[in-house]
Amino acid sequence: MPKELSGEDVQAVRAKIGAAATALYAAKGVDAITIRDIAKKLGRSPMGLYRYFADREDIIAFVRTDAFNRFSDALEAAFASGGDAFARARAVGRAYVDFALGNPNAYRLMFDMSPPNEARHRDLRRAGERAGETITRHVKDLAAAGIVHGDPQLIGNALWAASHGVIVLHLAGRLPHGMDVHDLYFETMRLTFRGARTLSTRAQQPRRRKALSQS
Repeated sequence: MPKELSGEDVQAVRAKIGAAATALYAAKGVDAITIRDIAKKLGRSPMGLYRYFADREDIIAFVRTDAFNRFSDALEAAFASGGDAFARARAVGRAYVDFALGNPNAYRLMFDMSPPNEARHRDLRRAGERAGETITRHVKDLAAAGIVHGDPQLIGNALWAASHGVIVLHLAGRLPHGMDVHDLYFETMRLTFRGARTLSTRAQQPRRRKALSQS
């Protein structure tokens, strides 16, 4: 009879399974995440993994949910650390690029796959929605302060799309030789953000040009 596990034991084993799945993904992509290969990596029997996950899809949903939540934690902490709207925007921008570069496999797992089956993977859906809100929430502050004009959600998603493009090019090794990803990231943010600024704040652009990129 299998040993009865406590809740903490179960979570610890699930975390190990998730880490093994992420390592396989890093090595050979999502198709490498199989029950058999995860079990082999952990020195367990394939059937034993079904005590912790229903199937391969559940394992992938688990690691993606964890990645989204860690990402959101990092951006929310950055947002809380800023004093004014500009400080919060700068902090969130730095947290975004730091997480993506420090956790490239988690970043790919988050954004390289289609949305989950909402009925089956509600935790993953909620985690993804939380991440989307966290990425763009600072733009609402900028709009409320009169710094940007237009739909904050649309502006936030435009900034997100620009951010993601830089990160994806970097992770794919497609940036021009010698170009620093941080320099390109913050210059892209500056240029994208500039188009959303109100007329009054655009006039101040030369003086505050580096406001979003300086640490």
